[in-house]
Amino acid sequence: MQTFLNLNSSDEEIIYSLENDTVIQSLVKRVKYSIIYGPNKSGKTTIAKKFSINNNIDLINNVPNELSFNKETYLDLNTLPGQDENFFHFLQYFVTNNIPLTIFTTENSIDKLNNDFYLPDVVSRLKQFNVCNIQNPDKDLLFKLINKYLYLKSISVPEEIIIEVMKYIERTYLSAFEAANTINHLLYENNHNINLSLIREHYERL
Repeated sequence: MQTFLNLNSSDEEIIYSLENDTVIQSLVKRVKYSIIYGPNKSGKTTIAKKFSINNNIDLINNVPNELSFNKETYLDLNTLPGQDENFFHFLQYFVTNNIPLTIFTTENSIDKLNNDFYLPDVVSRLKQFNVCNIQNPDKDLLFKLINKYLYLKSISVPEEIIIEVMKYIERTYLSAFEAANTINHLLYENNHNINLSLIREHYERL
């Protein structure tokens, strides 16, 4: 799949790519019980918002004490309350009432699924869920993400500047976001002038 990135859109635009293809397909197919996880800044919340609006799905950002759901729901919560008995009752409510539920969360929460971080009853319910993830960006997507964040700041720089920055950062969504902020900072500190030497000096000092 070719990465699709519309630079004329806002930060709320979904970027369709190989990295999030399994997640998108899961949402398109309306898998009844799903856990979707991914790194910071990988677009989980944007995806949740878009699909919830397009499909008339409830979107919540916390686990309520009062359970009165009657239709498909998305829970967007970075850290799952694995030791909270109320979270078990929340999960059980959807399973018992045969109501679809998709949970959007961080990779770290899922990594702890099989240890003491979760109550055993919570683990037993979560194991009934289909799990899919947004993978870290490849080189091509990383470049496009940095370019997108710069565009949203109304900044345009030569491609070689972005390519040089990429030599010093990890291939993560958060690194792309921070790289754009670094370029913006260097432009501000150097009277809107930037070059490869300036990039190298900055990262080599870190």
